[in-house]
Order: sequence, then C-alpha cells, then structure tokens
Amino acid sequence: MNFTPELLWDQLTTGVIAVDGAGVVQAVNGAAERLLGRARRHLLGVPLEGLLPGHPIALDLIHRARNLAMPCRVRTAQLNPSPGLLLSVSLTAVPLEDAAGNGVGVLLQLEEVGALERIEEGQRLQDTLDSLETLALTVAHEVKNPLAGIRGVAQLLEMEGGGESVATCTALICTEVDRISRLLDALLGLADRHSTPEEAINIHEILDHVLRLCQRAEIRMQQDYDPSLPTIRGDRDQLIQLFLNLVRNASDAAGEGGTVTLHTRISAQVRFEQGRRQRHIIVEVRDNGPGIADSVRQRMFLPFVTSKPRGAGSGLGLAIVQKIVHDHGGLVEVAEQAGQTIFRVLLPVSVP
Repeated sequence: MNFTPELLWDQLTTGVIAVDGAGVVQAVNGAAERLLGRARRHLLGVPLEGLLPGHPIALDLIHRARNLAMPCRVRTAQLNPSPGLLLSVSLTAVPLEDAAGNGVGVLLQLEEVGALERIEEGQRLQDTLDSLETLALTVAHEVKNPLAGIRGVAQLLEMEGGGESVATCTALICTEVDRISRLLDALLGLADRHSTPEEAINIHEILDHVLRLCQRAEIRMQQDYDPSLPTIRGDRDQLIQLFLNLVRNASDAAGEGGTVTLHTRISAQVRFEQGRRQRHIIVEVRDNGPGIADSVRQRMFLPFVTSKPRGAGSGLGLAIVQKIVHDHGGLVEVAEQAGQTIFRVLLPVSVP
C-alpha cells in the first residue's frame, strides 16, 4: 500500500482549507468538501472571504495566525456557507512557511461540533440554572397578588366601554396576566413543573403574538417565515415567554431606528435520538445593534449576567430562555454575521 500524502490528506475527518497570502483557496481536502457542501472544483481559486461571506471570525483567525506566526484556535463558531446549511465548528488556523521560513499562507482546519456536544454543554448550563429554583419560587409568590389586581382593573375598564380599541387592549392585558399566572402556578408547584405539556404548536402563531406585544414605533420589525414548517409539540405559554425575552432583548440592542428580524426555516440535518429520526425547526431572532461584548458573550446565559445599565435589566432573561429551550429538548445558540447579532433556537420535530 502506497500511503501517499494525497491519500492521507483526503482521509482526514477534519476539513482543511489551504489559502495563500492573498486569502485565495489553493487546496482543500475531502472533509472540507463535505462540510461546505461543494465540490473541490468550485472551491479552488475562490477568495475565502467569498467562500465564507459574513464570517469575520474565520478571517480574523487567519489574520491573527499569520501576524503571530503561530497556530490560533476558536473553540466554537457558527458558519453559514450556503442557504440552509448551518455549521457549528471549531476553527484552527496554522501558518504555512516555505523552506526558508517565509510565510506563504495559512491552513484553516474546520472540525464540526456535533449536536451531542452542544446538548451536553446545555445540560451543564442547566445544572447551574437549577440553583434559581428557590429564588423563582419566592418571586412567584410575591407577584401573584398584584397580578390579580391588574386583571381586575382591566375588566373594569372593559365594562366601562370606550370602543373597540379599548376592548382589544384590555383583552390583551387579561390574556397576558392569565399567561403569567399560569407560569407562576407552575413555579409554585400548583402545576407539574417537571413536564412540558405536549400540545401541537404553530410556531408562527407564537411569533406573531410576540410581535404584537413588542411593537415599538422606533423599531422596525420584519418577518421572514418559511410557511412549510411543521407544527411542534410543546408548551404555548413557555414558548411565548422564550421568544418574548429574545425579541425584547433584540429591540433594546437595535435601538431607535434599528431593525429586528424573525426568520424561520427547517434544518437541513437529520439526526437519530433514542432510535428516532429527528429534525429541528430553526427560529432566528436577528438585530442590527452593536453586538455583544466579549466580556458578556461567554457568560450570557448565566443568571444575573447583563450588558444593560444598572437597573435596566435583571440578567434573568437569557437564563429563562436557556431553561425553556432545554425543557423542550432543543438548543439555543448565538452568532454574529454580516453586522447582525443572531439568537438561533432549534426545536425538535419528529420525522416519521
């Protein structure tokens, strides 16, 4: 058997892309072809910036490795090299030198981070969030009484009349108070906290309801829905709370004149879980705000971590998001792409 470099190069399970000093792709292996979903002939001679548009993480990593003349690594990055293809990968950039020690390019290594690793990471985070239970029970007890008062006032306003507009607003108030009361009942043990109701959910109905609650004159709200999405199984109230937190955070980040976009699609990947084929619907909440500070990014799903000014936020919103997604057997990820911050929620759909 002749173990040629070409044979070994294409047997690697890690995707490898070799770029020259100008950032143009000069060589790729078979694993890189499979990850990027393109044949080698369509990759060679293409600038990496064109191959991975809107992904400054990979480009910055290559620039850093070249300048420092040493390997540089990013543990997890989200890449979207083509529509419908989402990759969660670790990236390593290794500078290439000729025999004289002159830099001639960089090897970019891409190793896919599997769903199992991401689920395990979510479980570790969930173990931390479980410490919130005592605090949540205390808060729930204190909030129940004023909620009853708010609902009573809304009903009085509706009885006094005032036209269709007032009736619509009071009905929305009562609906939201009842939803919050049910959430608090679950926290107080008046409902089963350990199981998620399995009702059929149209995710677009949930998102439209959230947008009605979050309308702000100074913020532009956009919808980019895939109408073919199947229903999922879950808890309507919890899912409203999940996306309400994300959309409100996105609105605050976008600021006056900013844009928040809700984008849905079905994942391209099918995986096996407990003997069943499973896919995910993907809901992305995008904003064109200034992005997330590095000091916050690694801890953002932990309790009481916030980038908002003191008094403007409790730091519990994303911790609640993580818990609800975990209870529904899903994943939540964050990425920055083309000047947008993207919170990406994956919720499971069983495949026959």
